[in-house]
Amino acid sequence: MVTVAPRRMRIPGRKRFGGIFSGDTSGFVFLFGFGFLFTAFFHVDGWRPALYGSSRVDFPAVLGLLTLCCAVGWRGLLRRGFVWVEPAELTWLDFAPVDRGRVVTLRLLGAWTGVVAVTAYLAALLLAVGGAGLDQWRAAFAVVAATGVVAFASARRTALRFDALGPLLLAVLGLAIAAFGLGPVTVQFVAAGVLVAALPLAFGGEPVVRAGRATLLAGWDGRVLRSVAVTFLDPMMLLPPSSPVGGLSLRRPTPLRLAWAGTLGRRRYAAAAVLIAFAVVVAHIAVPTVPGAVLVGVGAYIALTPFGGGLGELWRNPGRRRWLGSANRELVLAHGLVLAGVGLLWAALLAVVTLAGGTSFAATAWLAVPLAVLSILRTVTRTSVDYANPGFTDTPMGPMPANLLRQLFRGLDLLVVGIVLLAAAI
Repeated sequence: MVTVAPRRMRIPGRKRFGGIFSGDTSGFVFLFGFGFLFTAFFHVDGWRPALYGSSRVDFPAVLGLLTLCCAVGWRGLLRRGFVWVEPAELTWLDFAPVDRGRVVTLRLLGAWTGVVAVTAYLAALLLAVGGAGLDQWRAAFAVVAATGVVAFASARRTALRFDALGPLLLAVLGLAIAAFGLGPVTVQFVAAGVLVAALPLAFGGEPVVRAGRATLLAGWDGRVLRSVAVTFLDPMMLLPPSSPVGGLSLRRPTPLRLAWAGTLGRRRYAAAAVLIAFAVVVAHIAVPTVPGAVLVGVGAYIALTPFGGGLGELWRNPGRRRWLGSANRELVLAHGLVLAGVGLLWAALLAVVTLAGGTSFAATAWLAVPLAVLSILRTVTRTSVDYANPGFTDTPMGPMPANLLRQLFRGLDLLVVGIVLLAAAI
């Protein structure tokens, strides 16, 4: 008698489909979120003045913005956060007649489906609100489908050195579509070119489904860290660590040298910062109702926050500060100087992309870059979260832990107030 090995095996106690159909909190959040997003299509007349104002809709810019959204989604998949397996499940699979690569494959498909669904929703909402024609819908579908294929082809294998170039080239295409006002037929040809580019990306490197035990456990560690940070309202745990930097000695550690080494160790986030600069410019062209100060301030804060992780690590570790032997003010000034230099480089890049896009920002909008630098410094120098006195306060949405929220939004409060003042000064 021959026993056929099962192709799939469920881990006992695991909920199907993430528990969204189990009738508990996950199901409620899913249904509420789906209903809220879906009802936006019944109020397109109210969304139009909020997004496009009274001006004529620039559909090439909208298609360019959609291309930038696809590039951001592609960049997110290249982080390969889906390559993980829980240690207990990994041990279970070691003694089960099931290939553990199947678990990673299903998780890759889930992440990829989420990215495609989000970009498709944004495309549908922007085009429906703008009253787009059939040609624009075809072009948008072609862009989403082509970038979805190329993103899956590159994310399914291990990382290569030129991985970050793909989303950057797609961002350049999005800027070109918006700046030159390319029509929907031309955009479809561009999408076909992106689809052809997916062929060589399908080769080279090892499939991620063959990841070893060490890689899967490292991915699980990162997932646990993100889960704990969200559960305990401590986003500073998500600040990225620094990679080793060669050719730079810290035998005589000084605050400025340590700040420079920490910035170089996080240079892997430079590609994401460039991508955000392109997105800010194209969004300024496509959605003219959003003030430039909002786009520049939010973009600078997101792009530069990873480079402030060095100061955040020192601030959360008093032992390292004692080892360094420098005053807190000296540490903040040194890291602030280096972060300001990075912010200046990002602002220069934003200026170049703005000129290439044929648009401009108000003079007050550029002040949002130093405002973002100050907000980041305020964010990363936050002390450890104090859970002793959450300070619950009654609100229309129910009791809210006011003291915890005050600690959570430290730094963002300065950014929001500054952006409001800068937007009102235009």
